[in-house]
Amino acid sequence: MNQVAKFEKPRLIKPGSVILKCVDGRWKDRDGLDPANEMLVTGTAHGLQCWKNKELLDEIVERPGERLPDPETLNAQIPKTEWGFDLNGEPQPPWRETWAAYLIDTASATEYTFINSTNGARIAVEQLGRRLEVTQGLRGPNVRPRVKLDSRPMPIKRLNITKQRPEFVVLEWIDLTGSGEVLLGRSQQSPLQIEHKPEPTPAPPEKKPKPTSPKKKEVGKPVKPVTVSEEIDDGLPGDLAPPTNPLRAG
Repeated sequence: MNQVAKFEKPRLIKPGSVILKCVDGRWKDRDGLDPANEMLVTGTAHGLQCWKNKELLDEIVERPGERLPDPETLNAQIPKTEWGFDLNGEPQPPWRETWAAYLIDTASATEYTFINSTNGARIAVEQLGRRLEVTQGLRGPNVRPRVKLDSRPMPIKRLNITKQRPEFVVLEWIDLTGSGEVLLGRSQQSPLQIEHKPEPTPAPPEKKPKPTSPKKKEVGKPVKPVTVSEEIDDGLPGDLAPPTNPLRAG
């Protein structure tokens, strides 16, 4: 197993981003600090990562129209003498299916990557990705959700316990067409600029204006959420779509 060339191919962890974790429903960043409760989602990803004793050796990011290799097949090609070990000291398969979500705290312009290979992460990211796919199909490719970092109970039958998994609760959908597009596909040379605040000009000594709270600048434009009827009708041929006037149906 060769060590991955970190920046020569697509990565699941966005370069320069802060890692987000959700353990038993508690959200923390890589330093153990509480992140912002609400963030803007810019995308999701799915792939495979190859690990050995907490060291990332290789990864494969799923591309549109392509299927990922079977991780069990990849693991079978690696002698178990080269595998790492889990917390119980047992050999741990190096290739793992992994899910990621990319978020931005628009108040601090901090980029985050939520990434994990657990079943709870799979559920949260797949549900978010599906809602993103449906809404973009109906509202446009530059629409993104503002979400609340939350959790949901997840029963674990083999242990007969219930744990909390991560959950992204969509608060609203935002169209980033225009100035907000810089958040969706910027190059590494282009700095992230959400809001520019010039230095305030000192007031003349003789004037003492009343202090006011600064108005928060919104990113993008809000869009209407997708309705159930829109989601059902999406992609259906005209002869299969539900009738617009049910009294004339049949």
